[in-house]
Amino acid sequence: MYAAADCEGDQLQNTSSAPQLPPTTSLPPALIPTALPNRTGIVSISAETYARLLSLADQAPLEALALTPRTLARAKTLGYNRIGQIRGTPTNRLLADLGEDRADELKRALYDFGMRQHGSD
Repeated sequence: MYAAADCEGDQLQNTSSAPQLPPTTSLPPALIPTALPNRTGIVSISAETYARLLSLADQAPLEALALTPRTLARAKTLGYNRIGQIRGTPTNRLLADLGEDRADELKRALYDFGMRQHGSD
């Protein structure tokens, strides 16, 4: 095995195109970058973009939700394979198909995933 060795003429190459600042200790205090003001991180997207993103999320497999193996197996046995199928199914139908505990688990998983059922508050 060969070990890396420092050789005369070895240099650290910077491949970044960003301008290089000298170490901050050599900058006068007035030129030292300060923290940016606190930003809320709000992003605005069009209704069309939101609809496309929602459509993509609806196509995601049910396994993307944080569900217990038992709930996932029961839902898949009943033909629920995609998140959009759960979102598009009325709550009373989910209750009849899966029972209260599993329907509540699915609803919580949807909220945790950042979605909710169609027509829910």
